Amino acid sequence: MFSFLQRSSRDALIRPLTMEDRADLEAMINTDPVAFLYAAEHLDLFGLPASSAMPALRTSAGFMGIFEPTSDETTAPVANAGLEPEQHRRQSGLSLSPRIKQIADIFLSPISQARPSSSELEDDGEEPLRSAAPISHVLVGAFWLGSNCVPLVIPDAYRAQVATVIARSSRTVASIFGAQQDVLGLWELLAPKMGKALSIRENQPLLYLPLDVSLERLAVQSLYRPDLEAPQVVAGGARWARTSDRQSLLKASVAMFTEEVGYDPMSRDPVGYARRVDEFIRTGRSVVATNDDGVVVFKADLGLAHADVCQIQGVWLHPAYRGFGLSEPLLAQAFQLIRPRFPHISLYVNDFNTRARKLYAALGMSEENTFATILF
Repeated sequence: MFSFLQRSSRDALIRPLTMEDRADLEAMINTDPVAFLYAAEHLDLFGLPASSAMPALRTSAGFMGIFEPTSDETTAPVANAGLEPEQHRRQSGLSLSPRIKQIADIFLSPISQARPSSSELEDDGEEPLRSAAPISHVLVGAFWLGSNCVPLVIPDAYRAQVATVIARSSRTVASIFGAQQDVLGLWELLAPKMGKALSIRENQPLLYLPLDVSLERLAVQSLYRPDLEAPQVVAGGARWARTSDRQSLLKASVAMFTEEVGYDPMSRDPVGYARRVDEFIRTGRSVVATNDDGVVVFKADLGLAHADVCQIQGVWLHPAYRGFGLSEPLLAQAFQLIRPRFPHISLYVNDFNTRARKLYAALGMSEENTFATILF
């Protein structure tokens, strides 16, 4: 059995979340469905284990909960202390069911008494993980721990404990991403343990397309460019990718990834990366535009999707077609294709990518939050 961290009654209890915790986790996610989309999709895909399975677990993985100790003298603490419930609600149309709203209001009410935590990462002395949170503990935060580490809510008082759990995990973490404060706060503690990062992206605006923004004016623009030396973009513009696009879309996806991340993904995991492209085609999660030769020259992917919310990733235009004013109409067309399935469209972008930020502003996207990403 793996072990975790409650060294004293004043520390948090950190353990995997189980099916019994699902309602609380869903309430936390529903306080901000756009920012917590990764968690929503992964909860839908993977669910939570039964509490009876915990004694057999050998490592930390999946959704981890942060449980704060309570006593008769304190009000039950809740997630994201200091935030008002309406701060995380979509004014653009997202709403919570009465039951979820009730739970969310409980999660976001203020903590009446702060709790101290371990002040630094430690390497000695572990105590066995308890199989379920005792009655004197309440969920105040959560994070996903797998090949990616994604914080949902990390109370400041327990950040050092969470960092210790991540550092001791047997998982090989490829990235840490999510809300800027939580990611950078964790990285400050983890950097001495995890070594040099491939890339640190400290400021990534999370953008959202309001429901009342019309894309029609941009989407109907002609794609013909008389000065273009390459073959013209097919007049129909953006469409859902087909199986026949596979080879060309794979090349476009590799080019996008190499530009964005800095290395060729086929050099590390060619089978896995090609499988992901195939899966996106099969499930209708890639939008493309081709030229008259059938070559994919524009793409955008539904990187995350759950319920009526999605997050766009992998937006790319072939270098030969840049500078001709094609990005705006093609992306507008892509968003119009996506909106009937997922009306709440978001994405996040590096703050230094001025061209992309100008494009998204032209489409009417507004900044909702700030992310950060640590890549390994």
